[in-house]
Amino acid sequence: MIDSKTRMAAVIGNPIEHSLSPLIHNAGIREKNLNFIYLAFKITNVKDSIIAMRELGIVGYSVTIPHKIEVMNYLDEVEVKAKLIGAVNTVVNKNGKLVGYNSDCTGAMNALKEKTQISGKRVYILGAGGVARAIVAGLVEEGAKVKIFDILAQKAVDLARDFNCSSGQLGEVDSNCDILINASPIGMHPKVDEMAVSENVLKKEMVVFDVVYNPLQTKLLKTAKNKGCVIVEGVEMFLGQAYVQFEMFFGEKAPKEIMRKVLLEELTKKQK
Repeated sequence: MIDSKTRMAAVIGNPIEHSLSPLIHNAGIREKNLNFIYLAFKITNVKDSIIAMRELGIVGYSVTIPHKIEVMNYLDEVEVKAKLIGAVNTVVNKNGKLVGYNSDCTGAMNALKEKTQISGKRVYILGAGGVARAIVAGLVEEGAKVKIFDILAQKAVDLARDFNCSSGQLGEVDSNCDILINASPIGMHPKVDEMAVSENVLKKEMVVFDVVYNPLQTKLLKTAKNKGCVIVEGVEMFLGQAYVQFEMFFGEKAPKEIMRKVLLEELTKKQK
């Protein structure tokens, strides 16, 4: 029940109507019987949203497109990893001190660690955008040998330089890796018949991770599964970062099963 002691967290972005964060966080809140509520706010003025956070005592923000970079300008502190990535997707209100984090990176690493060891592995990243940057930061920290590929070769070169990795063009991807990660939108609805690489690149026991979660299993993941690869679905990264945020915002262990259940039910319904 909402009362005068109820505290709030929220996701901020523009657009925001599509966000599934309120669905999964509120399911977790109900499961743990916490006196919190999690809302979605369409924000055009990031600075004012941070002022509101301070004044209203909002415990945390999940930050989505297009505010992940700008929000860093108005925080009291930004963790080292988020500075390196150059983006914040989580703001925590620590008794009036606003601190920025990047849970996308943590979510991706946790999803991978459920299926494989990362240290020492040869990892190919397809794409060189914001999501790729967060994943590369985590992989390098974990001790992986990373090579970045993009349709725009210079983007791959620039990202690789920032993290002391190697790079190449998307058409040059071969099968000489242990882990293949699609961090591009290739294969996302409605272009569900597209794959970022040729089927010949995939080999048995390779770990294949696709950050796309609409559809739940992309053509890349379906093809990889048929080839005997170990697959990691994009929904695992989304859930992984949400679990981290839940624990930072509400000070309780995330009820992973119920959060996963409501998300998968909603995505399945949307994709029918």
